[in-house]
Amino acid sequence: MLAGCGTSGVSGVPALRSAIGSSLAGAQGKTLVDQNKIDETMASGCAVKFYTPAECDRQTKASAERRAELKS
Repeated sequence: MLAGCGTSGVSGVPALRSAIGSSLAGAQGKTLVDQNKIDETMASGCAVKFYTPAECDRQTKASAERRAELKS
C-alpha cells in the first residue's frame, strides 16, 4: 500500500485523510463528545489497517476506561 510513497510530494495524503477522517482535530478527551471524535478516528484507522491490531485493542480498552471516568 505504501509502495507509492516517496519524496515526490504528498499525493497519498488525501486518500489517507479520507480513509481516517478529520474528527480528531481539537479533541482532548475531556467530554464524551471529544471521546467520540477520538474513537471515530481510531476506528477508521483500524478499519483500513493504518494501526496495528495491538494499537486498536489498546485504544478500545483506554476508551472504555475514559468513558467510565467521564460518567462518574
